[in-house]
Amino acid sequence: MKDVRIKTAIKNPKPHTKLNGANGLKKENNNKFDYLKDYVEGKFQDRYPLKDFLTSWIEYNHLKDFKISDNVESVGGISEEAHFIMRVVTEYHITQAFKAMKIDLKDPNVGGPKGTPYRMTKMYCGNSLEDDTELLSGRWSNRPHMASFPNEQGQKYPITKRVDIVSVCSHHVAPFSTLFREDAYAVISYIPDQMVLGISKLQRIVDWVARRGHLQENLTKMIYDEVSIAAETASVYVKLHGLVHTCESVRGTQSSEGSFTSEYYGGDFENYQLRKEIITR
Repeated sequence: MKDVRIKTAIKNPKPHTKLNGANGLKKENNNKFDYLKDYVEGKFQDRYPLKDFLTSWIEYNHLKDFKISDNVESVGGISEEAHFIMRVVTEYHITQAFKAMKIDLKDPNVGGPKGTPYRMTKMYCGNSLEDDTELLSGRWSNRPHMASFPNEQGQKYPITKRVDIVSVCSHHVAPFSTLFREDAYAVISYIPDQMVLGISKLQRIVDWVARRGHLQENLTKMIYDEVSIAAETASVYVKLHGLVHTCESVRGTQSSEGSFTSEYYGGDFENYQLRKEIITR
């Protein structure tokens, strides 16, 4: 039997009619986007012609909000299809924001099927659940596989690695990073107990945690928590030194000298001399 593909035509999204009290402003209904359903369904069927749209649409609309610093697993996870729907809805609303700011979407540097709203959506949502390279992709990307091995040699000396940090300020959604100053760095150190981590895993943990919206102090603690869980030890030391926050350097005070340092530690790293040794060696 020949497969029959039934496609819903893409329509201009209908304006939502629910009113917000006496002020008459239109709004979405409990974070559900039924007024975009036909529009999104057309995009979905182009991408997934053999998938059931309604199942993924219901999944997306019933997904709970979660903090800008968390991952979607905190609210039960999301399927690749529902993540695609989220990106379509996001791109639509970024386009509307551009219209509100009177940005000409006919400008070839802005408009088009993969214009600036598309690129901004990719930057803030990631291109898939496997994408760990975008500014806020850590909110959606799958937790990295954390290979660990038995500590057969009984290693008790700190294992230390310098890593790069790329993150986003939760106040302005502007990047902060170790990449903007030569003297900036991030150091992660842990003292193994029963297990040791694969050599690349500290950077992978940091990337997964950092590529979300954070205050730097909270990011430092979250990196500590994830390394502690992965390495199965409380003896972890995290220091983020001299990170430049672009919300300060390119706007506001526009400081060229400003940088921010934070640290968090536990277990054997309560010992100041041990922490000092990690930083100075």
